[in-house]
Amino acid sequence: MTNIFSFSVKQSFLRLDQYLVKQLPDYSRSKIQNYIKMGQVTINGMAAKSSLILQGNETIECRFENQPIDNSIIPEQMEIDILYEDDYLAVINKPAGLVVHPGSGNHSGTLLNGLKYHFNNLSRKDSLRPGIVHRLDKETSGAIIVAKNDYSHDQLSKQFNQRQVGKKYQALVWGELKSEGVIDTKIGRHPKKRKIFTIVPSGGRDSCTHYKRIEYSPPLSLVNLKPETGRTHQLRVHLKSISHPIFGDTAYGGGVKNIKSFHIKYSQILNRLFKAIPRLALHARQLDICHPKTGKRMSFTAPFPSDYKTAIKILQNAQL
Repeated sequence: MTNIFSFSVKQSFLRLDQYLVKQLPDYSRSKIQNYIKMGQVTINGMAAKSSLILQGNETIECRFENQPIDNSIIPEQMEIDILYEDDYLAVINKPAGLVVHPGSGNHSGTLLNGLKYHFNNLSRKDSLRPGIVHRLDKETSGAIIVAKNDYSHDQLSKQFNQRQVGKKYQALVWGELKSEGVIDTKIGRHPKKRKIFTIVPSGGRDSCTHYKRIEYSPPLSLVNLKPETGRTHQLRVHLKSISHPIFGDTAYGGGVKNIKSFHIKYSQILNRLFKAIPRLALHARQLDICHPKTGKRMSFTAPFPSDYKTAIKILQNAQL
């Protein structure tokens, strides 16, 4: 199916993608950027980039063609913890260790394989990631939203892009974090380790996280995290940047080697904690959205997994 649109620009001074978002409110900015990248948008007959600044007197032609159907995502039966479901969306409590969608080295056994088996309808049926509106890291547990049709997908994506989705996480971090604060900086890919990200002085993407310490049980702090943006590995990068990496985060300085940085009296309890929760101690606790059909504000809370609760008990009991 091809959707065709044509626009005559009078005076704009907007980026091409921003202009099209205003003209086509049913399409998310990320979706429009993808169409532009695939060459399905032309200006005066020529392909253009999303970042092109419109000056006026341009003719924009859009021929939005869906990607060919991908049959490589095989439905797989698996247990899925559904927190909420209706005809438009579902909210899943993703366990730690489960990859969200197939990719390099993960062609099966992902959440998406399970979703294709469990649900009759998913958005973007002709795409590589049907139903997937946003992601969580493999080792992060908690709430994730799935869209059941294209309309819901567009509306939910727009809320994420416009920072209208409320996101709350909880984590165990190394050291005594101060009571509360804000980390507001730019994030970019690490210049040498291309699989991870880092704080960059310029050229990166804006990112902002609010944090508040719940309690400090030496040598770790239990914290609430509220990201305003949704950059890849944002919380992990931000906490490392203030020298309080997330417990168990090997890629960002929070792994078992960190035990050596603390007094020997903590060695025993830290070793117990690593056995109790041998992964990133991060949980996507809550998501707040506006329902794509009714507009009603809704809040979804994902229960803490057993390994996370056990780790907190071990830490708290050690202080008694």
